[in-house]
Amino acid sequence: MDEAVQAVRRDLGSDAVILETRATRRGGFLGLFTRSVVELRATTADQVRPRRAPVPEAVPVVTTSSHARDAYLSSSLDSAKTPLGHEARREQTRSMARNLLNDLEAAPAPAPAATPAQPEGGEIREELDEIRGLVERVLQAQQHTSPDAAPPVAEEVFDLYLNLLAQECSEELAVDALNAVTSTLSREELEDQQLVRHALVEQLASFIPVADGSLLSTSPDGRPLTMALVGPTGVGKTTTVAKIAAAYRLRQGRTVGLITLDTYRIAAVEQLRVYAEIIGVPMQVARSQDELLDILQQMSHLDVVLIDTAGRSQKDSDRIQELRTWLDVAQPHEVHLVLASTASRSVLMSEADEFSQIGIDRVVLTKLDEAVNFGMLVEVTHRIGRKLSFLTTGQEVPDHIETARPARLAELVLNAGGVS
Repeated sequence: MDEAVQAVRRDLGSDAVILETRATRRGGFLGLFTRSVVELRATTADQVRPRRAPVPEAVPVVTTSSHARDAYLSSSLDSAKTPLGHEARREQTRSMARNLLNDLEAAPAPAPAATPAQPEGGEIREELDEIRGLVERVLQAQQHTSPDAAPPVAEEVFDLYLNLLAQECSEELAVDALNAVTSTLSREELEDQQLVRHALVEQLASFIPVADGSLLSTSPDGRPLTMALVGPTGVGKTTTVAKIAAAYRLRQGRTVGLITLDTYRIAAVEQLRVYAEIIGVPMQVARSQDELLDILQQMSHLDVVLIDTAGRSQKDSDRIQELRTWLDVAQPHEVHLVLASTASRSVLMSEADEFSQIGIDRVVLTKLDEAVNFGMLVEVTHRIGRKLSFLTTGQEVPDHIETARPARLAELVLNAGGVS
């Protein structure tokens, strides 16, 4: 998949849109010696958005976007006057931008005979100006200020707001960030794009809980600092274990031991064994819980012990509960949930919800180099409520791993240019 995505980016550009993926098997004889092949169907970004269909001249047109704006504005302003004002306004604001922008995409163009033709860019600008006015009035209702007292939404602020939506930030998070920035900066400061961007980075970063000094942690009870990595299949747990081990061994000079519980996946044991030999650390396989206790005792003289577990589907509750029994035996100081940045918001939240049953207290985000949008990662880490510990940005061991910094994700959201 990595090679296929890189090929798409190389042939169609970094803004290419992947339409379909599938894995097939080819070659071989009588089902033996086949090889896995990943197929992607992709296109350039400019081919995704359909052109607006012309409307017959005789048919009068009233765009649905005007109805959406009127209905939303009416309900937003009414909610500001009710006892449920704050929660109602937050809930309604969440759907504001998506409904409006979807309406803009779906609405037909005005009939040519009814009004003089305008360049498409001018039409879009007019619509954006109307949305900007709507955002201003909603913020005024939320802040209980009058139109005369509240400053207008500056061009720079509004452009950043649209960028957040384009990066799949939720409407609630985008409005909260926008609200905080406009309420803390003066009118003159809001005209300074760099200052506004810096303030927005700080605001987004404040939404992300982070484990301070992930590589500097020490054991609180005399045992080796024991860390277990859990998560769904295919998120890169084994490679991440090797990267963390290399960081402790090579950067911190600590003694490290590796234990794998993953005896299900083909070649998983050999993969971790190769990494252990390259890094120069001991590695053991635990095939039973009694064997796990013995291995932990053998490694009791080390500084750090990392436990690699078998991937579990978030839909397989029985396997997740089985994993919990292994963790009860190992008694790790930290349980890191490994999530792939390439997954959707709903999948990530489902995985976090199911694995929270086994006592996760850290989150690792992998494959940032393959992620298309970063905005939803800010929201997901905020909603999960567990401390972000590590970020991985590629396949290389011992490189391509970094301790989590909230500003790092926030900057990725605004730069939207990929991981460097």
